[in-house]
Amino acid sequence: MKQQQRNRGGRPGITVEDVKRACEALRKQGRVIGPVNIRLELGRGSYTTIVRALRTLGLAPARGVKRKSPP
Repeated sequence: MKQQQRNRGGRPGITVEDVKRACEALRKQGRVIGPVNIRLELGRGSYTTIVRALRTLGLAPARGVKRKSPP
């Protein structure tokens, strides 16, 4: 028999679709797409979850990828 997950209360987690919609809204507003602005747009979600969703969408560098330092 499958074990049912208990509802633990609290707020529902964010999804990749939530992050995608927030990115579209930010783009329309001419704002920078990044974890801070996405969290402000959504009003919830951890930065870790947001960055994971951005990586899934191909909008953030993969882990371990070094960015070029500015000149």
